[in-house]
Order: sequence, then C-alpha cells, then structure tokens
Amino acid sequence: MAEEFRLPGSSYEELVNIVVAYGTRDEASNPGDVGKLASVQQSSVSRSNAFLKAIGVLQGESTKLVTRRGRILARALARGDRAEIRTRWREIVSTSEFLQNVVSAVKLREGMLYETLQAYVAHSAGQPRNKPVMTGAGAIIEILKTAGLLEEEAGELTATFDEEPGDIPLDEAREYREPSSPNGLSLSLEGSPNTAPGTGPAINIHLHVRCSADEIEDLAPRLKALLRELSEPGP
Repeated sequence: MAEEFRLPGSSYEELVNIVVAYGTRDEASNPGDVGKLASVQQSSVSRSNAFLKAIGVLQGESTKLVTRRGRILARALARGDRAEIRTRWREIVSTSEFLQNVVSAVKLREGMLYETLQAYVAHSAGQPRNKPVMTGAGAIIEILKTAGLLEEEAGELTATFDEEPGDIPLDEAREYREPSSPNGLSLSLEGSPNTAPGTGPAINIHLHVRCSADEIEDLAPRLKALLRELSEPGP
C-alpha cells in the first residue's frame, strides 16, 4: 500500500465552496460553521480539512485558520477570476509533491483515461477505491485541470507543457512581484543584465522577502518552488 495522503472528501465544486467559506472568516472555524456557510455537509468539510491543511490552505488542529495562501485562493475563487484561480492552484501544486507526482504520472504515460487516473490517485494516496475516495480523486483531477496542468479530451487526460506561472523572461520584465497585502508576505525578483569583458551575457538576480512572523511557515515552500523554477533549463 502506498504512503497515505488524505484526499478531499468532496467534489471539486464542494471543495471550492469550502475554501471560499474559510476565506470569508477572520477567526478560527470548525466544520459545522463552515458547512453552514458553504451549504456542504459537515462530514464533507471534516474529510476535506486534512487535504486543505496538507496543501497549505488551512492550519490548526481542532479549529482551523485559513492561511494567507488559502485566503488569496478563496478570494480568486469567490470572484470567479479564471486566470487568478489558475495561477493560485498552480502555486499550490508547485509546493505539493503528491500533486506534482500525479501530473508526472500522466506525462510518463503520455495520457490516461479519466477513470484510470482516478484509480491511480486513490492508490497513490493509499486509500481504498470506495465512492468518497473516488470523488476526492476526481477533485484532485479537477484541480489539476483548473490549474492548466492537465487537459481532457474525449475522456482522456494529457499533461500540458506550457510555461509555469511566473516564468517571466527578464528581458521582458525588469521585476516580478507576487501580490501581497500591505503587511503580508511578498517575494520580489529583480534582474539586470551584466556582461563582463570576455564573457557571455549574465544576469544578476536579487530576491527580496518581506513577511510577518506568522507567515514564516509559508516562506520555505515558496522559496523552494522559486529556486526550482529558476534552476530548470529553458526551452
């Protein structure tokens, strides 16, 4: 049996409602309160909390607090901003080894049927193939489709190979900065060309980080994701 990973306990549509409900609350929440706001059964909220915590949308034990990352995702989902939703889901996928492995599996197989990928997700998560688990596996697939990392045609899913969000060529933009609140975590990347005599062109990159003490835990995975993107060879 594969190492256990807690899948969502609801469909993607219900998961969206749960995230938006958490994102509208400023204080810690319990499944009952969120279930009322999201019009979702409390049991579905409870089953989804572990997944949302694993991907950095929630934090806490018996009571849950939405993280900054979760609140930004919730706002995008509430507005129905497709481009922003795509970017925020991609940001989450970039820090989740499990979600990245699902995309890699589709790439290696050069496509998978929807039902086959559902079964693969359930097996990889170490879960039995019962109805709630398969519903959660479907939610994972929908997240990856919404993020633009998988696309579906005639019941078959294939991995896309377009640029990751935030891959902005430095010759087109002098600076890339993630949106942030006035006192929130922000990462800014500045680049400037530098050509020394007798050498090829080089780029100087300066990374600026501004965050509060409560946001330190969000910093490491985002820095790792950024460094991984910078270290990948270009096309």
